[in-house]
Amino acid sequence: MNVVQDQAAGLRRLIAVHPRCGFSDTATSVGRGAWVISVVSGVPESGKTTLATNLAVLLSQTGRHVMLIDSNRGALSCHRLLGTEPRYSLADLFADRRGLQEILSIGAVGIRVLPEGGRVLAFKRLSASRQRHLIERLSTLEQVADVVIIDTGNTESADTLAYALCSDTVLAIALPQQESLLRTYSLVKWLLLQRPDLHVGWVMNRYASLEQAKRVAKQVVRLLHQQFADRVQWLGSLPEDPNVDAATEQNACFWLCCPHSMAAKGLSTLAAELRIRMMTPSGASRRLYTFWEKLSEHLRPPALLPTPREEDSTWLVA
Repeated sequence: MNVVQDQAAGLRRLIAVHPRCGFSDTATSVGRGAWVISVVSGVPESGKTTLATNLAVLLSQTGRHVMLIDSNRGALSCHRLLGTEPRYSLADLFADRRGLQEILSIGAVGIRVLPEGGRVLAFKRLSASRQRHLIERLSTLEQVADVVIIDTGNTESADTLAYALCSDTVLAIALPQQESLLRTYSLVKWLLLQRPDLHVGWVMNRYASLEQAKRVAKQVVRLLHQQFADRVQWLGSLPEDPNVDAATEQNACFWLCCPHSMAAKGLSTLAAELRIRMMTPSGASRRLYTFWEKLSEHLRPPALLPTPREEDSTWLVA
């Protein structure tokens, strides 16, 4: 683990170059609010779970107290990569069968995972007084976390769109394939139109070369800047790396298993850019009560996302 500790120390030094950006010290940030990040993509199997989980581990090793909300119902889960299995779910909390601390799982490097985040849709079947009671209970999570990362499900589900619209920051993950680029671009544009103060970080995943990732990312961001100014930032890219698949097969995080891999280096850069450019000091006062309250208001059947037109693909560089 010395290699991993040295890597985390290096990232802390990199972030420390910008001391006025991001959270305050850990000792004073926990209990004062939490920064909420939703990880989304326009297509399935884009690497959302892998990115969300490894980013959580990285941030945890640099002094943050991180919690993951596992809302993705795919074969790969945050629990699996963190080496833990959930015993209970949000359904048990809603039915008063278990307490909040009982349904939380604790995985690698002490990261807490809230299982079956998609069950939050059950909010709408509860009375107003019961909703308020649960929001108050869920808000106590800021006593143990100053960063909440949400691994969302598919874009056709109401909970995914609600999570994104209520977060402080959205990370949009795009693959090099044309369908992924177009649908993720359409999703980001829809989210930005729905919420005027939302900020999005664009991330390229599984690219063959950094030059290719930069070229496409600049095209995407330039188009979005024309309508949304600086509300979209390119944060970086994760290259195609066999170490990622190898770690996943072992039910582990590549950040821990392969700290010197190209993917780990890309994640380090991405995390530093995320903190410097998007996790602003105002996030330290953001209360989780506000997040859960807004989430309960947004949980409704999603509006139809725009279908990418064929002519939209002209800006793509394969």
